[in-house]
Amino acid sequence: MQFPFETLQGILAGIIFALGAILITRIPKYRWHAASIFILVTTPLALLPFWFSYGDLGISDWDYYFSMHTNIRDSIVQHKQFPLWNPYTCGGTSALGDPEFPALSPLFLMELVFGTPNGLRLSIFASTAIGALGMLHLARKLGIGVLGGLIASLPMSLGTVNLIEIVEGHPNILAAMYIPWVLYFWYSAYLHAGKARTQATIIIAILLALMFFQGGIYLLMYMTGVFIILPFLVRQKIHALKVTCIAGILALGLASIKLVPAALWLQQFQDKAYASSAFTLLNLDDIFLGRILHGAEDVIANQGGGWHEYGAYIGPVILVLACIGAYATKKNRITKALLFCAITTTLVSSLGPYLKPFFDQASFIPRSNISRVVLLAVIPISLLAGYGIHSIQKKSRIMYILAFVLCALAAVDIMSLAYPLASQAFVLPRVQKVIPQAPYPIAYSPFDYKIRHNEIDYTRAYEATLAGYGTMSYCSVLSPERGVKIITDESNINILEFSDDKAATFKLLDWSPNKVIAHISTTQKTSVSLNANYAKGWHVNGMPAKEIANRPATELEAGDTAVTFSYIPPGMWVGLAISIVTIVGILIALAVPLSPIGERAPRPQAGG
Repeated sequence: MQFPFETLQGILAGIIFALGAILITRIPKYRWHAASIFILVTTPLALLPFWFSYGDLGISDWDYYFSMHTNIRDSIVQHKQFPLWNPYTCGGTSALGDPEFPALSPLFLMELVFGTPNGLRLSIFASTAIGALGMLHLARKLGIGVLGGLIASLPMSLGTVNLIEIVEGHPNILAAMYIPWVLYFWYSAYLHAGKARTQATIIIAILLALMFFQGGIYLLMYMTGVFIILPFLVRQKIHALKVTCIAGILALGLASIKLVPAALWLQQFQDKAYASSAFTLLNLDDIFLGRILHGAEDVIANQGGGWHEYGAYIGPVILVLACIGAYATKKNRITKALLFCAITTTLVSSLGPYLKPFFDQASFIPRSNISRVVLLAVIPISLLAGYGIHSIQKKSRIMYILAFVLCALAAVDIMSLAYPLASQAFVLPRVQKVIPQAPYPIAYSPFDYKIRHNEIDYTRAYEATLAGYGTMSYCSVLSPERGVKIITDESNINILEFSDDKAATFKLLDWSPNKVIAHISTTQKTSVSLNANYAKGWHVNGMPAKEIANRPATELEAGDTAVTFSYIPPGMWVGLAISIVTIVGILIALAVPLSPIGERAPRPQAGG
């Protein structure tokens, strides 16, 4: 049988992972440190096709995110200002108020330093490795051995539950890297007392805020459900509830700089559509065991979306190990909790059609395919697989050898799929036709420069972004109504437009994404509008702008006038104040040796 080259590379990467795991278990000391370093080295190896790809541009939504991230980066690098308004996407939309605004995420530093395409690729490597490290150390916290910890790190980080989303071009899924660490520090806060508990609770809050800053608003919605369930799975329920509530309140405070503007933006521009996922309970074999790459259609009945909405490959070896782990440690309270979470989240992920009526009415919150909750099933299944390997190792010398064989099979199985999957992402060539530079300061282009790849048409409007155009090829579901004139319009497409005075003239003094300053000369009373979409937060000379034809505008008397259009997201200053107050409160809590949650800690019994 002839294997594709990418599959053979994945098999080699899996063998290297297995050999490294065997060596690590033979290290008498610092084996967990060695395992951590090993994951940092092998993760880029397993994802090499993301870097050494056939083309330069990404498929599907990468075109949108390459453009959006480049615009935000240019605001910082070229205009030396914090991005508040994004004038390039669909005629203009909020930057800070967009739930997917990335600039507050630590990963965005890579884009600032290395540029958007390279920075996003490096972010994929970093987030995958951080998530794998989180699973490794969460396994250690739960009493699983180092080999079991390495096995637990594989399905979430290198299985398809996250990688298919990444291939599709959804950088918000990179926020999943924080979930294992949130669970790690939640359990630490639950087990400890005093200052240690306070520190762990604060770290939980920071990680949740970072998830939101990365754009993981859907993941945070899923984590809300996790936090509701967790206190009921441990012995000291009130104690656990205190940890959860305090961490959640602190996270809301830390995230307020972005959360408050985003909440007010969502109130103004609600998500009008909910894409219901299909009923998946009868197709769990395809979801967990189907070696299906990105782009598969009609795998399950009424799929209604790409396979990235459903795929969560863990493979038969991991599944068998999880069953062994659940049985071998069936008296362990932690195992029971993991099994409950795996079953519950799997059931919830299949309820898309039944939850659709609720989400159709709840337009005030962002909606996503509920099938993606399957991520929260993969995590406990991975940990149960770690318990399985750990229990096999302890039986006998022969079983000890069998554990390594199963480890090798699991690594080869998962990585041999991760390799060809990663090779699907960045495969589109650059546009051959030279795109003329956009006239200063900005123009809006409707052209999307599509190319057909594997029988699918993909846009490459990112090329127009690099030439200085705002693109109309794609819009966020939370964007304002289009008000701008585009380059194919026959009417005036200047940055400013006058409604009554055709003899009016202007001189543009300064332009940046957040602010436009012009000197205007008019011969009679007239209105002037900015060629940008209107949203609350636009001001003219410090006063709220009027809305004319979905554009920010104001009235002018005859004569010479200096006019400044500026945008500040509603709620930004309130959000900033709340975040500052929260940070001050956290610093005080760290400086004063007091625990706001109580001093007694439960015994670290099996299962907590």
